[in-house]
Amino acid sequence: MHPPRIIFFLQYLLGIGHVRRATLIVQALCRQGAKVDVIFGGMPLASMSFGTATVHHLTPVKSADAAFSGLLKADGSQFSDADKAQRSRALLDLCQQIQADVIVTETYPFGRRQMRFELLPLLQWVKSQHRPPTLVASIRDILQRRSSKREQECMALLQEHYQQVLVHGDENFYPLQQSFPPAAAINHQLSYSGYVCPQLQESGTDKRATTEAKIIISIGGGSVGREILEAALSLYHSGFASDRQWLLITGPNMSPADKAYFQRHSDQRLSVTELADNFLQQLNSAYVSVSMAGYNTVMDLLLTKVAAVVIPFEGEGETEQLARSEVLAAKGVFQVLRIGQLNCDNLRRAIDAATTQPGAAVSIDNCGADNSAELLIKWALQRRNSTANV
Repeated sequence: MHPPRIIFFLQYLLGIGHVRRATLIVQALCRQGAKVDVIFGGMPLASMSFGTATVHHLTPVKSADAAFSGLLKADGSQFSDADKAQRSRALLDLCQQIQADVIVTETYPFGRRQMRFELLPLLQWVKSQHRPPTLVASIRDILQRRSSKREQECMALLQEHYQQVLVHGDENFYPLQQSFPPAAAINHQLSYSGYVCPQLQESGTDKRATTEAKIIISIGGGSVGREILEAALSLYHSGFASDRQWLLITGPNMSPADKAYFQRHSDQRLSVTELADNFLQQLNSAYVSVSMAGYNTVMDLLLTKVAAVVIPFEGEGETEQLARSEVLAAKGVFQVLRIGQLNCDNLRRAIDAATTQPGAAVSIDNCGADNSAELLIKWALQRRNSTANV
């Protein structure tokens, strides 16, 4: 029997957290014997590995801004209607060629409406097939709140086209219905994988109690969050924690000019890098972390149990990071600093609080990568069995 064949459609527009989560799931699928084709539509990310999966690159696009006002090509030019038509044809050609058992659309239809020009035709293509693949929506634990109209639009697509919704969270920790109230109507389609986390390799030494432990400031992919690095830089120059090493991580998607600005402030105690090698291991021996509150970053913080200040991204009405921060702050895990309160003095106070008040432990299912792979392979085999005689 041929191995289960799975297409994973992946498009990031601003932050890279979706990509990191997808890499861990795809790697687990490959380890468990699936043949995976990743169809990738975002800007290339050399730091992200999909293991032994085959990666097909569509013409890359990105969001024009944090408000998701439009799509741009890699050179900054507008992504035209002709470009959209070409990309849509390329996507359908790939799906026709691969003939997968399962097609996973990451985020869609709960988000990624900017990609409807190619995803709606994809859904129609699936429906037209003699032996249609199983359609799975892959989503994070907490969704951005939308209008009732948008939620109903999503529900209509789910009920017409999708067989499964794979939630990368823990129902006992944060049920989907809290951020997506209509979820009660699709309970029969919902499966919770647990949180998708990397594996933490424990080191034999504990550096946190020594002055070798660093203050690490990170902002994910770097498309947003410059003001966090600015506040940290001001705090560093004020003389705070002058006995410690500081590490500022700009992210790969920060503009070259902004990267150069922060690089110019490097000195013997302040390192600035685009990406941190073994970021999880660095956090595991850090004095304190200051970051946003995206899915992957929060999972890293929970795994390493590092003292942490989180500053949730709230641009253009975004609610997802704030919701995640608030539930963890209520459990006594992190110190939360709202972006509107961010300045040098408030950051100092938040770091002092994080490092003097041990964070509470929280119990969550963090085997989401392997669990996701098991579910996707099960659905692929069920589809084969159900269509064997069609």
